[in-house]
Amino acid sequence: MSRISCRPKTVLARRGRRFGFALAVAALALVAFTAVAGAAGVEQTTVTLGETSSTPDPSCPNLPCQAVGSVTGFQVSNGQVQNPFLVQTNGTVKSWTLTLAQPTNSQRSFFNGFFGTPPEARLAILRRIPGTNPPRYNLRRQGAVKVLSPYLGQTVKFGSSLKVEKGDIIGITVSTWAPFFAQGLPSDNVWRASREPGACTNSTQIRHGKAQETPGKRATYGCKYSTARLLYTATMVEEG
Repeated sequence: MSRISCRPKTVLARRGRRFGFALAVAALALVAFTAVAGAAGVEQTTVTLGETSSTPDPSCPNLPCQAVGSVTGFQVSNGQVQNPFLVQTNGTVKSWTLTLAQPTNSQRSFFNGFFGTPPEARLAILRRIPGTNPPRYNLRRQGAVKVLSPYLGQTVKFGSSLKVEKGDIIGITVSTWAPFFAQGLPSDNVWRASREPGACTNSTQIRHGKAQETPGKRATYGCKYSTARLLYTATMVEEG
């Protein structure tokens, strides 16, 4: 009788352990499925700021050949969109492009002597200071400096991982010079520069100007130029 009474208990215990194990596996599978389903439910939207249906040719090597130098700037209007580099939602800038001219050797020598060498640029993430007039902008963060000499005459794409927030503006900093500039466009092509009012056209003041390159610091953007465009775009992934 003792054998008969013990065996069913043993069998029930084993079945119970197997059943419990099966429940545990099922629960883990459910957790895994929920995690995967949750991850799959996060939608990421990619947008390219500053992109237009067509891109004008940069000014060089035609005359007058003009380039951007000693400045941080951003496009206010590109003929199709107002505030094309205003960030609409939080996200991360994943890449950016410059459409660069191919200046002649003599033109390059002039810019090197006037602004310094080599030609280079970097991304600038700006935020306007409310109530300022002329407007002042805080430099929130910036990307790595990219030397442009190998890419003249091309549209070049650089990688990035800069965080941006709604209300930021994506600009370009040029501490020396860079030929990503188109001119002679309709008047609704406008860009703004980190220069003091009254120092917008004088060549000596422009030459000795300074780009905004200290995160957390503010600068006045007192110069606004029309009929011209900075030829850049920024591609960002928006947060879901």
